[in-house]
Amino acid sequence: MKNNIQKIRRERWKLVPEAVPTVRRNCSKCKEKREFINSMKFRVNANGKNVDVWMIYRCEKCSTTWNMSIFERSPVSAIPEEEYAGFQANDRLLAESYGRRMDLFVKNRAEAVTPEGGYQIEAEAESETGAEAGAEENVLPAESGFRRIELEVPFPMVLRLDSLLADRLGVSRSMVKRWCGQGVVVKLDREENVWKSEEKLCREKVRNGLVIGIRPILSVSEAGTMPQTPGSTPVKLKA
Repeated sequence: MKNNIQKIRRERWKLVPEAVPTVRRNCSKCKEKREFINSMKFRVNANGKNVDVWMIYRCEKCSTTWNMSIFERSPVSAIPEEEYAGFQANDRLLAESYGRRMDLFVKNRAEAVTPEGGYQIEAEAESETGAEAGAEENVLPAESGFRRIELEVPFPMVLRLDSLLADRLGVSRSMVKRWCGQGVVVKLDREENVWKSEEKLCREKVRNGLVIGIRPILSVSEAGTMPQTPGSTPVKLKA
């Protein structure tokens, strides 16, 4: 009989850059790699019942164009009427939407580049499960309120974990650094299937698939003290 099954909060944070990604590729005119900027315009070529749609990018230096394919020889009837009208009218919101589609960059073998700037987080609480359930039952801390957070980062971003957590949790980056050193913030090592605690974790770059854990605490002062949740069991960590 299972006793003391604690609740683990599983979350997913999707990081969406506010700036529309650019494309880094060889420019035929500049004779070197340049960043091509989304012009927010489409090229539409209808041929009978079929249509081709591209998004137009321009070299940041010489304005040479490159077209990223969206639809190829697709039946006009397969494209929603409102969306087709948006392609023809160069609808900006539609251009921004398609300019964030990672699958299109992959399809066109294009190197996506996220400009420096702000980002938004689309957070979703996936579920609350017992610590004794699931594939990670042997590594989940036996503490109610433990947060398991998986990051979804569709586009490469220049962002450190301490900056992300400081912004999201409303604390200082120095506090996040202390949390990493004290085992409040931990990282899941998928290969060894253990949670790891290390101060340098705060300096890691956010990346797709990174899983972090946040232990429940009552309060943490700027002096770095870390009160334990009453009745909690210390996390077994592998350094």
